Amino acid sequence: MRDRIRKRLTEYRAEALERISRSEAKTRSTYAGRGTLQSSMCLRAINEDNETGFREYMDQSVNFIRRVAPGSATEYADELRDGGNKLKQEIMAKVKHELRGQLDPALDKIIKRKVEDFELGYVEGREMNATTNNTVSIINSNISNAVVQITQSGKDAISRDTAQKLQELVNSEEIKALPEKTQLDVLDQVGDLMKELQASTTDKGKVHRGLKRLGDFISSVGSKVAAAVVAQVAVAYAKAQGIIP
Repeated sequence: MRDRIRKRLTEYRAEALERISRSEAKTRSTYAGRGTLQSSMCLRAINEDNETGFREYMDQSVNFIRRVAPGSATEYADELRDGGNKLKQEIMAKVKHELRGQLDPALDKIIKRKVEDFELGYVEGREMNATTNNTVSIINSNISNAVVQITQSGKDAISRDTAQKLQELVNSEEIKALPEKTQLDVLDQVGDLMKELQASTTDKGKVHRGLKRLGDFISSVGSKVAAAVVAQVAVAYAKAQGIIP
């Protein structure tokens, strides 16, 4: 499990660097158009791009570890800390502007805060760890690692119902009985769907396609009952959103 977590966090770092580069390019283009590319305001905005991308990487890593190691996630705090430090080194290696000295401690602070919260089991926006009896209200937050009754505000009913069904799926005995690598693949796909369902603007077509892919994958590994559940969820979602009549 430890090696798998390290591998996935390495992949997340590469993705984070790509996202940060795209954000920086957009920021530079914006300020270049204003003739202020070398201004301190532009450099601060670039620092913010890096901090935002870094924070997203840490959150993504925390969520992944909690999904794949429920009940023992805090044992992997060193992996989380090490991943953060490696990404920080990669970011600082490419940042050459005069305000880089402000970025360095900002990234250190993010690592410290995220690892501390992780070790304490604290999830921003939630006050309880997952148990079979919790009722959790979630507003624009990631849902992971919980056998819970979910009441999610700010989204339409079908998005809430779909998220609920997906959460039940990943906690089902059929999915838990799959080989570890297959479970990780399922959790990864469900995590992507959860993120899209909870976005401020949900791409309905993307969710529907994701559900179909998830169902096909689960069916291909022999989990027929779980695949049938996903198929039903996909049809219900598509009908509710007007994708199919």
